[in-house]
Amino acid sequence: MKQWILCAAVLATACAGQTDAPANSPAQTQPAAGSPAPAAGAANASAQRAVPVNAPAPAAAPAQPATAKYPSAELAALCGKKADDIRRQYGRKLKVVVHPPFVIAGDMSEAKLDSHAKWSVVRPARAMWTAYFDKKPDKVITTLLFAGADNYKLHARKDYPSGGAPYYGYYTPARRTMVMNINTGGGTLVHELTHALIVYDFPNPPTWFNEGLASLHEQCQVAEAGITGLPNWRLPALQGAIKAKTLRPLAELVTRRDFYGPLQGINYAQARYFVMYMQHKGLLVKFYRYFREHAKGDDADVRAVEHIFGRKISDIEPAFLAWVMTLKFER
Repeated sequence: MKQWILCAAVLATACAGQTDAPANSPAQTQPAAGSPAPAAGAANASAQRAVPVNAPAPAAAPAQPATAKYPSAELAALCGKKADDIRRQYGRKLKVVVHPPFVIAGDMSEAKLDSHAKWSVVRPARAMWTAYFDKKPDKVITTLLFAGADNYKLHARKDYPSGGAPYYGYYTPARRTMVMNINTGGGTLVHELTHALIVYDFPNPPTWFNEGLASLHEQCQVAEAGITGLPNWRLPALQGAIKAKTLRPLAELVTRRDFYGPLQGINYAQARYFVMYMQHKGLLVKFYRYFREHAKGDDADVRAVEHIFGRKISDIEPAFLAWVMTLKFER
């Protein structure tokens, strides 16, 4: 996996929209309130330079089965050590809270930090473990939250010495660390959290699904049993491409390994809403579990889709597109 993966996701139980882009490039995210939206059907210019995220993270395995006592004493101790390391490094500048496997630090009151941790990290993580992921991290996942652009940019210069740090935040798989400007919204967490967690259960998911599932969590409702995606800012671009008849075939989206190419912006939208369509049909969890075990080989993606739907992908697509056109998104 490349060094940096960028952010997006949820605010408490109603996720604020943003998204993820890969290594060393700005996240393809929804603008903050009052900012112009990205051009329909395309990522912003800097996001177009994104590179893939679907390579396995260095510490993806072995993971701890969901049935094992969790977190283990060893993992809890590692989290405590990481928290102590952060305190030594930053002193009073950052508060630290620990919810194994997560260590969350930020330049805000401990109470506010813990609220972000519980609602935007721990709760959605538990929902994903319940709905999808059988294996949980056996390594510490660190999150650094900065309450404003100044401290965020100051920290980001360490990782982006030449400039160009993403506006919302980014994820470093090699360090298992998310860095966020939390003032842009809690949406900068769950998209990246999805990437951070999935690798322990599904080590190398195809990019369209990896980004589709993570993008589904950009705007959502979180419950104990799972996360339900809601329409978000990507919808108008997708509907526009459908109307203009410029959308690539669904089979092409799931088989071509060019997700981060020139069509990156619309690929995010198409992948997100196809995953959301599977959720709408009550098939997403079933698809995830089947696909996790059958993701290898030529046309594995198409075969998995057709197996779960019980129809050819060419027959699934018209119903999917018609459903997309019924959706509405209000800013």
